[in-house]
Amino acid sequence: MRFSRSITIGVVVIALALATSVGEVRHSAEYTSAERKFTWLGENGSSGHPSTRPTVVRAAEWNAYLNEGGVKLPEGISKVRLTSQPAVVSGEAEVDFDALTANRTRNNPLLQLFTGKHKVTAVAQAAASGGVAVVRVESVAFDGVEVPRIALEYFAGKYLRPKYGSAVGMDSTFKLKSRIDTAILGADVVTITQR
Repeated sequence: MRFSRSITIGVVVIALALATSVGEVRHSAEYTSAERKFTWLGENGSSGHPSTRPTVVRAAEWNAYLNEGGVKLPEGISKVRLTSQPAVVSGEAEVDFDALTANRTRNNPLLQLFTGKHKVTAVAQAAASGGVAVVRVESVAFDGVEVPRIALEYFAGKYLRPKYGSAVGMDSTFKLKSRIDTAILGADVVTITQR
């Protein structure tokens, strides 16, 4: 009895020590740099006369920001990594479709592909000018196998648009926030200007 009580007290002490150390979040230098740049873009966009000086964000920065809590990713999506070339963005992530859809695809034979955990890769054409961004998804693969576009469009219409809005899909056009005028993709870099 005394032995199990000692174990219980020991576990509580360790849990308290871990809880206090977990509360202290440490971010990488890339995350901190991205956070500083995104804060600047927000503040600059709110000013009466925003600076037109370009802001350059590198892939290491945006990936750190995505994966270290700068963006709340949907449930079931993790280990996101984006790269870019001029006008092209490529991405990969681990996706648990059961968590993402709350198991709503399991009973639909048309959506059986969208169950379980998969490494998802995608390639999209992307451009932003005049305060408007246009993204056209060219291909998506699960575990190296390309998914037919019609299946992706059906999934997006049935599960993603209702939850995340009409801008989510295979072809998306949306207004940029914070008075962003252009976002030009280069080799693992995006150059953002505001108006």
